[in-house]
Amino acid sequence: MTLIDPIAPNRPSILHLRNYNYLRFLTRSRVAWEYLRRNPDYCRDWRISRAGSTKPIRLIDETLLFRIRRRFVRAEAWGLHMFC
Repeated sequence: MTLIDPIAPNRPSILHLRNYNYLRFLTRSRVAWEYLRRNPDYCRDWRISRAGSTKPIRLIDETLLFRIRRRFVRAEAWGLHMFC
C-alpha cells in the first residue's frame, strides 16, 4: 500500500485522499478551524497566551461564562477575543 502514485508522483493516491473524505461534510467554520488549528503560528500564539488564561464560570444551564480581565493581544491578531 503506497501513498505515491507511480504514474503521477505529484498527485496524491486515492488511499491518501480517503483520509480527507470527512472534509466534505464540514461547515465553513469547521473547515476554517481545521486549518487554523494546524497553523504553526496560531499554535505558538495559543501556547504563549495559555499561561495567563482565565477560568470559566459554569452557569446553571451549563453555559460557560468567561470574564476577561486583560486583553489577549495574540488572540486579537487572529480575530478572536481570547484563547479558550
